[in-house]
Amino acid sequence: MHTNHFARKLFLAAPLCLFAVGCGGDPMMDEAMAGEAAAGEAVTETAAPAVPEDASLGTSEQAIGLGGTYWWGTAANGLTSTAIGTATNRTCFLSGIQGNLKGTSWAGAGVFQYAGNWEIFVNHSNSKALSTGVQCINTATNRTPEMSWYDGQAAKLLGAVTADRRCFLTQVEAAGGFTANADYARVWNDGYNWYLGGNLGASGGARAICVDVPSDAGGWLWIAGNPGTFTHNMAYNPGGVACMLSGIGGNFSTSNYSDGVSIDYNSGTRYWEMTVSNSKRGWGNCVK
Repeated sequence: MHTNHFARKLFLAAPLCLFAVGCGGDPMMDEAMAGEAAAGEAVTETAAPAVPEDASLGTSEQAIGLGGTYWWGTAANGLTSTAIGTATNRTCFLSGIQGNLKGTSWAGAGVFQYAGNWEIFVNHSNSKALSTGVQCINTATNRTPEMSWYDGQAAKLLGAVTADRRCFLTQVEAAGGFTANADYARVWNDGYNWYLGGNLGASGGARAICVDVPSDAGGWLWIAGNPGTFTHNMAYNPGGVACMLSGIGGNFSTSNYSDGVSIDYNSGTRYWEMTVSNSKRGWGNCVK
């Protein structure tokens, strides 16, 4: 464990290991669609997800194994992190950012590789609450090197579009960015290549990785009103379906572990859900 402080929180959810069939959907939404979305509405080319008729707890050849769900948060200054398992045949992505990225120096949160393991981390110097969620999946097939993008740079090429390649965020960072409703960073593809980029009014950026997963299970953009927090469904069925963040946007300047963007699994309904707060937006994609 690597930490500068004793004050921290860690909740490790047991990996979900059932397999089942999920619902389909379009993998990405373009900027034009994002601009047309009203607060509190979803942008997706499919209708609200319905329970598939053939959903079951049986195995599926296209199911992806889930490798653990994690949360880490602290208001203590400095870098705090802890190992959450091997990076061998396992890839971890961002599933949530809540709290305050605003400060006099760089703040960031997410997941990175260190000494053969994945580490979940929070780093800031503003004495405010900041937390992150991470979802891991049991594959490293054709995993790409982590790429970073910062404000003022051209969008970074992550790799060519292939039948199986899926890309998600691993970290976000800010030193003045992510403090306006229009600020955002995300991954997308144009049918030929995957990119990481965005638009920030001040210093900040994000990092992303791609990995091969057989099937897409839908893509969503949710935008919250201000003030307000709401939760909406994404993909149905936990077994073999995983959902992670492909982008975040908005003003992350509140010291509150519940104020942000997060993707979670609701075992009571068997849906993956996204929660967004106070004008923030989240792009989420599901795979199986």
